Amino acid sequence: MPRDQVEELLYGGESPRNRIAYLQYLREVQRGKSLLQLKAVAAAITPEIRQRWSARSFTPVQTSDGRFDEIVCNISYHFHKHGQKYGTIQKMTDEAFNYLSLHRSEAKLRTSDGLLVLPNGSLYEPGGRIVTFVG
Repeated sequence: MPRDQVEELLYGGESPRNRIAYLQYLREVQRGKSLLQLKAVAAAITPEIRQRWSARSFTPVQTSDGRFDEIVCNISYHFHKHGQKYGTIQKMTDEAFNYLSLHRSEAKLRTSDGLLVLPNGSLYEPGGRIVTFVG
């Protein structure tokens, strides 16, 4: 690092409680479940998008700004993990729906939970709702 630059450390003498809260926040961001992420996803979801996604495998999240349901949490996680390359939740959802249309004949029914497993590892309900899209 050049001598004239200053490196800023995250820790600035905060109390241990504040550091724990910050580490928890970082974990929430990695899971796509920070308040900012959840609010952005909730604002971007249309009724059409909501109908295409499954509530399976996610629980609602209660925040200081209210409750976010399973669909918002599912989409938020998958958009953060795999979907940012699509730019919008609508484009990611369209791509997931198109992928199912193109590869449904290659899907394997998973007997443990009745989900369709597609070649790229994405999961769908037999009716077509997106459980996981890995794009």
